[in-house]
Amino acid sequence: MHARFGAMVLLGSWILACAPTAATPGESTEPPVIDAAGAGEAEAPADADAAGPVGAEAGEVETPTAGAAPQQVELEINQRYEEQTDPEQWASRFEREGREVYDRRDQVLAELGLRPGMAVADVGAGTGMLTIPLAEAVGPEGRVYAVDVQPYFLDHVGQKAREAGLENVELVRAKQDAVGLPPGSIDLAIMVDVYHHVEKPAAYLASIHAALRPEGRLVVIDYRAEEGKSDAWLLEHVRASPDAFRAELQSAGFVMVSTHEGVLEDNFFYELRLR
Repeated sequence: MHARFGAMVLLGSWILACAPTAATPGESTEPPVIDAAGAGEAEAPADADAAGPVGAEAGEVETPTAGAAPQQVELEINQRYEEQTDPEQWASRFEREGREVYDRRDQVLAELGLRPGMAVADVGAGTGMLTIPLAEAVGPEGRVYAVDVQPYFLDHVGQKAREAGLENVELVRAKQDAVGLPPGSIDLAIMVDVYHHVEKPAAYLASIHAALRPEGRLVVIDYRAEEGKSDAWLLEHVRASPDAFRAELQSAGFVMVSTHEGVLEDNFFYELRLR
């Protein structure tokens, strides 16, 4: 999950390539890979300061918190993903008992309102802990984009999709500054223990904002790093508190839908929609 991610090259034929099609006898069921090398930075949504989400009541709009500019990410926290390139080693850390988001993954999925036919981006997919169950939930008429910067993670997710007989998984090799999906192409983007690794959070959030459909949602699950409560290693590893992350998300043009209290303890669980 803790991978670096970003934008993919938007070719004119991309939309057609993304349409799910049944494989014919002898045809490869290899999940397609979209490579983001050389893609530019996404522009911020023009209506980022608009007065509220579609269909929102006047009292629902949250005012962005002053001073919500993202703090600098320590780039060293991503260096280990360049050095350790064995996905099985990462799987033994990400998909293990005792890791809260793994132990409670079914509860998390149950909160997402998944429906057949949805388009979902698993942003920072890592070893595919959620990619496979997401693809099963949206069904063959839906699509899941496994987004990650590391090709070894994408290879691993592609193998898991093949073994599961899934043909609705798209692999997106991305960069740090944008998710790279076409405007209005997804219903849901989910980031699990990923956001604190994003090196250019303002640009990245702008690109997710643009990729979501009008009623689309963003789910951010990440560690609760709180002074006086969290261990020293966590405070050093995670650049900001849940409140600071919330302020960043609001400043990027999102409004809170739910904090899903009680589902997780070690992690916050924010569900947001477009403002």
